[in-house]
Amino acid sequence: MRPRAGLIGYGRFGALAARYIAPAADLVVFDPRMRGGAPPGTRRGTLAEAASQDLVILAVPISAMRGVLRAVAPHVRPGAVVADVCSVKTLPLAWMRAALPHSVSILGTHPLFGPDSDTGSMRGQRIVVCPSRGARRLLPPLRRLARAHGVRVVVMTPEAHDRLMAETLLVTHYVGRLLHGAGLKERAPATASYRHMRVVVETALRDSEQLFLDMWRFNPASARVRRALARAARGLAARTGGRD
Repeated sequence: MRPRAGLIGYGRFGALAARYIAPAADLVVFDPRMRGGAPPGTRRGTLAEAASQDLVILAVPISAMRGVLRAVAPHVRPGAVVADVCSVKTLPLAWMRAALPHSVSILGTHPLFGPDSDTGSMRGQRIVVCPSRGARRLLPPLRRLARAHGVRVVVMTPEAHDRLMAETLLVTHYVGRLLHGAGLKERAPATASYRHMRVVVETALRDSEQLFLDMWRFNPASARVRRALARAARGLAARTGGRD
């Protein structure tokens, strides 16, 4: 019997997730913004239908998570696994523990890839897993499944994950948007270092500004990174004479 899964949210990452999940599970997809029929190999359903599957995946913006959890909670079945794919873990997992019944297991995940880095295969990709309530038992089968598809599972605490993402993913998006705001444009000819900066800008701009703002707002480690960036900017200004 095939596993039964529900996917709530069909944005850029939800669409990517559906493509990989559909061959392995009977997948019900819900997103009120969807236009047209269900993605290939899936079935479009109601929120209640998607939330009542054995595995429920929440692929929604961080800022929408609490509202979605309130809507999902009455429909999850005892023994189900509810997982998120947010790029922040501490607060979303706390919200999930508070909103969802104790009869369900809670698994925090952050796939370290997305639509722009997708190669058509999971092989070589990494996914961070933060097991929460009742989810430790899922690690052995999850690791076996990941190995079969060439995926590396990295187990972290939510706090360690958020510190790491603040120092890597958030900084990349911040610098990319900062350079874009400063008017960094495509130039030819250009040095290799300048072309690398352009890649950072283009990578940051592929994701929505809402995602960027949500990461800064809801990652508890972002404040320390913001202060470090501000100190570095002041120090550089002082060393260059403090001129605008």
